[in-house]
Amino acid sequence: MTLQLDAPPSPPAASAAPVRKAVSGRRVLFRRLAALVVTTGVLAWSVGRALPSGGELVNRGGLALLDDIAATALHPSLEADFLVVVLEATATTLALALLGTVGALLLGLTGGLILSDVAWSGRLPRPVRAGRLLLRGALVGVRSVHELVWALFLVSVLGLDPLVAVLALALPFGAQSAQIFAETFDAVPGAPLRALRTAGAKRCSALVYALLPGSAPLVLSYSFYRFECALRSAVVLGVAGVGGLGFELTVSLQSRNWGEVWTLVAALLVLAGAVELWSNRVRSDVAVVTCADWSVGRERVDGEGRSSGGLSRSSRWSLALLLPSIAVAWWWVGLSPAGLASARTQDLAGRLLSDLWPPALPEGGWRALTGAALDTLAMAVLATALAVAITLIVGPWAGRPRADRRGRPAAWHRRALWSAARLLLLVLRSIPPTVWAVVALLALFPGVLPGALALGLYTGGILGRLVAEAWETMDLRPRESLRNAGVPDAVAAVASIGPPSANHLITYTLYRFEICVRDTAVVGVVGAAGLGRLLTERLSAFDFPVVTSVLLASLLVSLAVETLGRRLRRTLGA
Repeated sequence: MTLQLDAPPSPPAASAAPVRKAVSGRRVLFRRLAALVVTTGVLAWSVGRALPSGGELVNRGGLALLDDIAATALHPSLEADFLVVVLEATATTLALALLGTVGALLLGLTGGLILSDVAWSGRLPRPVRAGRLLLRGALVGVRSVHELVWALFLVSVLGLDPLVAVLALALPFGAQSAQIFAETFDAVPGAPLRALRTAGAKRCSALVYALLPGSAPLVLSYSFYRFECALRSAVVLGVAGVGGLGFELTVSLQSRNWGEVWTLVAALLVLAGAVELWSNRVRSDVAVVTCADWSVGRERVDGEGRSSGGLSRSSRWSLALLLPSIAVAWWWVGLSPAGLASARTQDLAGRLLSDLWPPALPEGGWRALTGAALDTLAMAVLATALAVAITLIVGPWAGRPRADRRGRPAAWHRRALWSAARLLLLVLRSIPPTVWAVVALLALFPGVLPGALALGLYTGGILGRLVAEAWETMDLRPRESLRNAGVPDAVAAVASIGPPSANHLITYTLYRFEICVRDTAVVGVVGAAGLGRLLTERLSAFDFPVVTSVLLASLLVSLAVETLGRRLRRTLGA
């Protein structure tokens, strides 16, 4: 995955912070009980919508195929020719993810500078304010469309060109990065920038020397986090036929060659694990945030987590090899932006835009469109509930074991549980939701439930990691104080770690729910319910006016969920 539709705004300066009205404990308790009741009601409604009324739930005909898949788990395909294909597909996935990340960062830096308030001095002219407002609206629209949907559109214009995958990653991720970078720039002290501008420095020079150095560690940290997300998304884009491990997985699944599927899954796990280890090492060395922080746009303060010994050897090598890696990736996939300016591309793009407007309702009218939107919401609710359950079961064991009060390392069985929990979360988030959906559709009939199961497993791997990373950074001194006062270990752990742990879980769960709504388009492509399935059906039928209506409905649902999530976080104090 996919990290995030939006990040919470950076807190205002202390001098300008408004005084918050005191809220009584009874009012806070009432709000949280009301939220609990509403959440329970929404979950019950989602379950009722997911279960078929009077129909069968389990696809007994597909259970035999699941037996075949399980039986070949220990017998992956190891033919030399196929292993060469796997290595080439792995290199293609890495190259597409790297190029897509570079494109997203370039778009994000440009948009972030335009949207940043600190980059502008004085009252902005009316045309500039209008342009920034239009840019914000355009970025919201771009990031609300899933990268797989972008790929399906671009394939109809550019064909099976590697540029499709790069643009499909760069556009939505660039829109997300622009918001993150704008808030990062605004968090940098503006005094050096104002001093340079007062001294007569030009705006661009002042930005380079005053703004970028202060934000460089956070920008670099986010870049590596975004690369992790792009790697997972590059695998998902294989459904659109753009190459890489995702494409090979799709071909093997369609041909029911389960030995090849297991080999490709193993390659995915090795690749994802290696990239995450490398990314964690570099981010912990050059910056001050974890994946959990970046997933919700949170910055640490006072240098917490920053390495005091400068850049490590791995970080220096990573930065030194960046430009050569981009060049090699460009050459490997044979990227050529010239196709964007060709007469054929312009003609196809013009036809596509003219076909998309005006929008039209699908067969069944508003009832069908509203029903698909409700299926999307029910699917996201159930997927998030499953992800929370996985996090509560696996997350406590996925936090890195710490030394006890006497400084002794954790016991071997605790380290073994940590390794097993981390491996399980890695498997869940490394396998694309499309693959999980195909497996779920073998056991269940098409509908909300298989899509929710696929998204829940995938999201559980991501949410579990985010929450475990957040728990790893928690201060354990309150727990030790309670232990020293004679409180039993279990009671001390619950009393000191429980409240902040619940706070982390609520925050990340609300953000992942927003992303689940957007990710329902992925499982819809392979036959699950919701707006994603309706979109895929209409794209296959070249019914572009209805496609526009579905995209507008998806945008409205995403904006509504995003707004509701922000209000809930404010209400719950998460």
